[in-house]
Amino acid sequence: MISSNDGNEAKLAGGAVGVDGAGATHRHQRTPGGMNRRDAIKAFGAGAFGVGAAYGVTPELLERFRRVLARGQYQYQFFAPPELQTMRMLADMIIPRDHRSGSATDAGTVEYADFVLSESDDANKERWRDGFAWLDGECWQRYGTSRFVDCSIGERTEVLDAIAWPERAEARYRVAVEWFNRVRDLVGSGFFSSEIGVEDVDYIGGVFNPGWNGAPQEALEELGVNYDEWDRRYGGAE
Repeated sequence: MISSNDGNEAKLAGGAVGVDGAGATHRHQRTPGGMNRRDAIKAFGAGAFGVGAAYGVTPELLERFRRVLARGQYQYQFFAPPELQTMRMLADMIIPRDHRSGSATDAGTVEYADFVLSESDDANKERWRDGFAWLDGECWQRYGTSRFVDCSIGERTEVLDAIAWPERAEARYRVAVEWFNRVRDLVGSGFFSSEIGVEDVDYIGGVFNPGWNGAPQEALEELGVNYDEWDRRYGGAE
């Protein structure tokens, strides 16, 4: 196992500055494809919330993860050191820090992904390792650079642009597209399971709101539902 000794442990409460493999703090605000961060969150948010089942993420697994974090410095169990460096960079390219909240690494998504993958099946682990190997190999073929983390920001973005958009990716990148979808979804599910992510979407939990007057009519019509039918079915109305 690899010790997280760079001060960037999982932050369920947020905190430290995200640092990439080269030691540079993340200040860029754009994701692959030229989208800003908030548009990117909207684009993959729905998939991120559904990714847990694919990885066997259960309440019990999450509770074990929280207990591990509570013991202090997180010990990496799945990512090898070069993969960990790449994963940190990928995570903060997917969800960089912005004026509103922290980045993916600030939220502890890399530790979350490591824990989830450490408990996944061997086939899934192999797919992830193959994906990291493909990424470095693609950088070598394109730029003569042996590792993704050693490429320039422009080069890294160019590589990810080729696999980040399934509907426009070339057929030869099909497997890489599937892998990057897994990376993006696991980063998203980790981010929105963290305190930083919850605050980012303004979720306030089960707080009583005396001023609530129901959902807007246009939203009800879009969903094809109405309060009268709900009351007849569930509210005991005659």
